[in-house]
Amino acid sequence: MAKASDTRGLPAPFRSGWRAVFALAWCALIALTLAASVVLGGPATGGGAFLAAAAAGEVALGLASSILLERTVFRPLERLRDAVGSAGVDSVAVEPGPLAPLTEAISARMERSVTTLREAVRDREERLAQVERLRSALEETRGSLESSVQYLRTIAEVSTIITGTLDPDELYRLIPGRVMRKLGLNDFCIMLYSRETQRLVARAYSGGVVDPAAPPFSLAPGEGIAGKVFVTGEPAWVPDVKASPEFRYYDGNRRDIRSFLCVPLASKGKSIGVLMLNHTEPNAFEPELLPTMRVLANYLAIAIENADLFGFVKSLAEKDSLTLLYNHGAFHEKLGIELERSNRYNRPVSVIMLDLDGFKEINDRYGHVVGDRVLVLVAGVLGAHLRKTDIAARYGGDELADIRPGPALPAAAVIAGRSAEGISGVRMEVAPESVVSFTASIGYAACAPDSQDRGQILAIADRLMYESKRRGYGGVLGRQI
Repeated sequence: MAKASDTRGLPAPFRSGWRAVFALAWCALIALTLAASVVLGGPATGGGAFLAAAAAGEVALGLASSILLERTVFRPLERLRDAVGSAGVDSVAVEPGPLAPLTEAISARMERSVTTLREAVRDREERLAQVERLRSALEETRGSLESSVQYLRTIAEVSTIITGTLDPDELYRLIPGRVMRKLGLNDFCIMLYSRETQRLVARAYSGGVVDPAAPPFSLAPGEGIAGKVFVTGEPAWVPDVKASPEFRYYDGNRRDIRSFLCVPLASKGKSIGVLMLNHTEPNAFEPELLPTMRVLANYLAIAIENADLFGFVKSLAEKDSLTLLYNHGAFHEKLGIELERSNRYNRPVSVIMLDLDGFKEINDRYGHVVGDRVLVLVAGVLGAHLRKTDIAARYGGDELADIRPGPALPAAAVIAGRSAEGISGVRMEVAPESVVSFTASIGYAACAPDSQDRGQILAIADRLMYESKRRGYGGVLGRQI
């Protein structure tokens, strides 16, 4: 339903209220004039004729004024009303005639209003854009903070893992599985400088860097990219190793590598090795990874140096200072470990005990300095027959012992005999034309993994050693248990 004030549906003469009022006013005026004419006697009288003529003039004047007002006022007002009420119109056309000043004023006011509104809209849009930019910046900041928190949490966890052990072997087992994998780095190699070989030697790795059956991969300081990183202390980031002729490809064993990242391992201002990352795709490492690796390398370097120092101190605590063999306490600890391994892996183990014959007389005659030299020589003879898996110890004053995983009784008998023969063949000059020789009495025992008396292996070997000495110096006795 149309509103009451909407007159656009009426016929043309009555589309606006003011037309109806104007027409009614003229009609009323003409009616009054005609009524007055009739009252005065109509056209027959002079007054009535005059009023009748006046009424005719009023009709003509009303028609003329209606036409004039329609063209100059009513229609322009309607157009002005329609223009002002139309959407998307910034200004109205100036109507000629008496309404020109009004339409000019309305048009100017509309233009100012539209301009003000547009400025307000632009200001609102700018504010909304600023809010959106702030929201995006806050989202980026939040993401960056979350990433930083996750990075710090990961580094804290990794540092806790690294610093949680002082055992070098345990540390090198933890690095691939619990450190590098947590950082998503599954192809890496840690090389440490060896004072003995004066080369960088691979100590921990993952991703097929080296063949376990082959000798450990090594580099001379300054050799290849990693060797230069070790010497200079500056990291190297190679997006594609095909563009670097210095890359060694791990002695040709890793031709699949394309991306390479290497950072130095340094502790207390001294380089101890390098940490190398590998990837089979070019441009695999982002520049942001480099600071993370430098932080990780610092933790690793400190942990490795602490573990090595602890291992060195532990080895000193476990070793006899004179012969550099294991001491009494370390011998018992390692015997328990080997017996447990023997049971777990179903392999035999043997223990050899030896006691120097007449050692007290040597000390009494030549002094303890000569006696110490004798012990060192005997330890050297025993060490000459050691394998990497054997454990030799100075069990007591002049008693030495050897734990040998693997050999059964026949093999243990051969080893014991060779040791006795080697010791008896030692000659030591203590003075001009004065040479000392000595022998050792040896007892040994070998047990199978399922032996019920395996826990008595040391006592049995010790008893056989004294039985051998009782029978005569330089003897060897053994038993299978």
